[in-house]
Amino acid sequence: MYGRVLMLVGVLAGGALALPQSYGARSGQGKQLQPQPQVPMNYDFQWEVNNEEYQNFYGQQERADNGRVDGSYHVWLPDNRLMKVTYYVEGESGFVPTITFEDNYNPNWGTSYFGRR
Repeated sequence: MYGRVLMLVGVLAGGALALPQSYGARSGQGKQLQPQPQVPMNYDFQWEVNNEEYQNFYGQQERADNGRVDGSYHVWLPDNRLMKVTYYVEGESGFVPTITFEDNYNPNWGTSYFGRR
């Protein structure tokens, strides 16, 4: 019986120690953290798959500058068309795409589609 009580006390103590601990001032004391304004993060990236052996040709590029995002992606389709999508997002506009197709496209294997801006 003593062993069971000791084990129960150990489990309860371990559970109490596993609870999140409060660090710093308690509510009503000290400074309150103020929310920081969110600033849009600028970035620029691109990636591509250009593999003649497996006939894979697709990629994407995207750039964000002060809250506006501009980008494009392309996919070589099985019917030899190249689907190109250019898009932007600005403010509350949401995703605004322009989709075009190029018939009888022949990929330039081994060369970047984007030509690295």
